[in-house]
Amino acid sequence: MKKLSILLTFLLVNVIIAQKPKFVPKDISINEQFNFLLKNSNNYKEFKVIKQGWIATVKKNTADSISGLKKSLATSNTKITSQKNTIDTLNSQLETVQADLDKVNSEKENISFLGTPTSKQNYKTIMWTIVALLLAVLGLILFKFKSNQATTKETLEKLKDLEIEYEDHRRRALEREQKVMRKLQDEINKNKK
Repeated sequence: MKKLSILLTFLLVNVIIAQKPKFVPKDISINEQFNFLLKNSNNYKEFKVIKQGWIATVKKNTADSISGLKKSLATSNTKITSQKNTIDTLNSQLETVQADLDKVNSEKENISFLGTPTSKQNYKTIMWTIVALLLAVLGLILFKFKSNQATTKETLEKLKDLEIEYEDHRRRALEREQKVMRKLQDEINKNKK
């Protein structure tokens, strides 16, 4: 019977020991490790009795997690700073490009006319006004030319008529003079006789 009781005690101790893990698993989260401690610790009155090794392991795992989080936070902060600098640089470049684009658009929309930038619409208006004025001046010149040409033609015709009249008058005057000269000669001849 003594053997039986030793055997039962031994089995009972093995069952109790088999149910309680010997170490805290490292591959679970810190929260799950604390839950593991609370679940697998012994009770003494209203208190929980936790193995010191488990507490040391959880402490070490917590410190490692905090250290890893700090490194991750530092890396993230460095990355954020780098990205902020990159964003600032890109924003600066974007402002420069936008200013250049506005300048190019302004130059594209404006034409330098007599040294001053003028919008294309105003330039077109000015050019068509100049063309219309030049056409009006050309029309006026052509009208005056035609009018002057007609006047010149009329004057030339009057001049021809006047020349013909003058020739007629000169011929008649010459004839009269010759007649008068003949008469004079005849009178002179008569008086001599």
